[in-house]
Amino acid sequence: MSSFVIMCASVGYTAESIFGFGGSVITFLLLTQKLPAREVVTLLPVFALVGSLTVLLSDFRSIEWKKVSKVALLATPPLILGSLFMGKLPERALNLTILSLILLYGINLVLGKNPVIPPRLRYPLYALAGFILGATSLGIFFVPLAGPTFSNQRNYRASLALLWFITGICRIITYYGYGILTLSGITSALTASPFLLIGVLVGYYLHRLIPEDHFRRYIGGAIIFATTANILQLFS
Repeated sequence: MSSFVIMCASVGYTAESIFGFGGSVITFLLLTQKLPAREVVTLLPVFALVGSLTVLLSDFRSIEWKKVSKVALLATPPLILGSLFMGKLPERALNLTILSLILLYGINLVLGKNPVIPPRLRYPLYALAGFILGATSLGIFFVPLAGPTFSNQRNYRASLALLWFITGICRIITYYGYGILTLSGITSALTASPFLLIGVLVGYYLHRLIPEDHFRRYIGGAIIFATTANILQLFS
């Protein structure tokens, strides 16, 4: 099973390094082929911590610190509540909820249009995104919310890596504190870390070769295909 975890995390975070987002989504879709959704959710913050740290070290100067700090402060308290909610949700309901959210996310990426959000609503929505991150370990709602506020794809990629690093620490602490994440789970995720780092480094170089206007559609199409397959499998 550890080789399966290694393969899935490496593929997911190669994509994360290329596009700046989507690593946890792809890893979730791959891992849930063999593992329960709740177990996968608790592994994702460990992967996020390792993967985002590598991105931060490779592109530290591109981070927009003030924006990320503000988002993290707004998102952290509801993230803790979302973690508690996740621990109470039945396994099948959790899996279907996450797959439904991912499918909507993939469709939005393919359409290539972020919703126009009034400034007065952006902060409450960051709090909602934090709750969803705690409940699913997926930061998918930060992408359309925060994306338009960054000046270019490089700032976006590095700044989101810092956000995933901060929230990854919070998720590990809360999941472990609630008894959802175990030491064996952390060990399993860390075993995959060296291979995940290789994937991140490969993605860093591929990132420079892909036109920015293709990022969203490439990863969105892959997410829609994989999510649809997972939903069909859930009901088969």
